[in-house]
Amino acid sequence: MKRMCKNVNCVKTEILTWGEPFFDRKQDIIVCITGNPGITDFYIDFASELYKAEQMPICVIGHAGHDGNFNDKSHGLVNNEHLFSLDAQIKHKLDFLENHVHPNSKIHLIGHSIGAWIIVELLHKYDQLKDRVLTINLLFPTLQRMAESKNGKFVNNFYRNMHWFILFLSNFLYLFPTFVIMLIINLCLAVRSLPNNYCDAILKMINPFILEKILIMGYDEMDIVKELNRDGIDKIKHLTHVIYGIRDNWAPLDYMDDLKKYEPYIKMTKAHDVEHAFVLKSSEQVADMVAKFIKSKVKG
Repeated sequence: MKRMCKNVNCVKTEILTWGEPFFDRKQDIIVCITGNPGITDFYIDFASELYKAEQMPICVIGHAGHDGNFNDKSHGLVNNEHLFSLDAQIKHKLDFLENHVHPNSKIHLIGHSIGAWIIVELLHKYDQLKDRVLTINLLFPTLQRMAESKNGKFVNNFYRNMHWFILFLSNFLYLFPTFVIMLIINLCLAVRSLPNNYCDAILKMINPFILEKILIMGYDEMDIVKELNRDGIDKIKHLTHVIYGIRDNWAPLDYMDDLKKYEPYIKMTKAHDVEHAFVLKSSEQVADMVAKFIKSKVKG
C-alpha cells in the first residue's frame, strides 16, 4: 500500500493505492469511493483483501476535506462550502476520474454508503464516464430516503440540534496531548472489541477541522438524498451488483425492496451479520463478494 496526495477539484486529497493504478497504460483498475466519514484509513483492510483476491491495481479515495489537509486553514469550511458540500463531492470524484486516472484505463467502481449514491449520480450526469466503467459494486448504499431511516432520524434530531456542542467537545478534546487522546480512543476501541489499528483514522475523524466537514456533508445527505434515481440506476443496471445488510439502519431491506420493484433483474445480495460500517469487522467477507462479481463480469 502507498499513500499519495493529489490536488483534486482544488482540494489536497489523500489517495491510498495498491499496485500501480496511475501508470500511463491501458489497464483495469479498481476505484473505491468511501462513505461518510470519507477517511481512507478505514478501508485499508478491505482494499488489502480485495487486492489479494484480484491482483488488480486499486485506489481508495475519500471525500474532499475529510483527509490530508486538516491543518490547512486555507481549506476551512467558511467561504469554501462550494468545495465540501455533497454536490462538490460529486465534482471531486469527477475530477479524479477524468484528470487523474489515465483515460485508457477501464474502471471497476466500488461505492460504500453515500459513495454508492455519488457513483449513480456521476454516471447519470456524465455519459462520458460510463464507457470507461466495466463493473459497479454498491455496498450498503444510501440511495433514497436517508432522513427517514433510523440513523437519518438520529442525525436530524440529535446531531443537527447539538452541532455546536459536538464541535465544542471536539475542540476541547484536542486541547489534550495526542497521547491522551490516543489512550481514550484505544479504550473505546477495546470496549467495542475493535483492533487498535483504527486509532489513527478516528484521530483524524474527531479533529474539529475535519469533523465539521463530515457533519455538514451528512446534513446535506439528509436534505438531498430523497428519491431513488431510477433513471441513473437504469443506465448502469447491467454493470451493477448491490449489497444490502439485513440489519442496516441506514439502508434497510425495505429500501432494497423499493429498488427491486424498479429493477427486478439487477444483481442484489443480502449480507448476513455485516454492519453498515462493514470495514470495521467484515472487510474480508465483503471483499470476497465484490471480487466474485468482478471476476464474473471480466470472464464474461
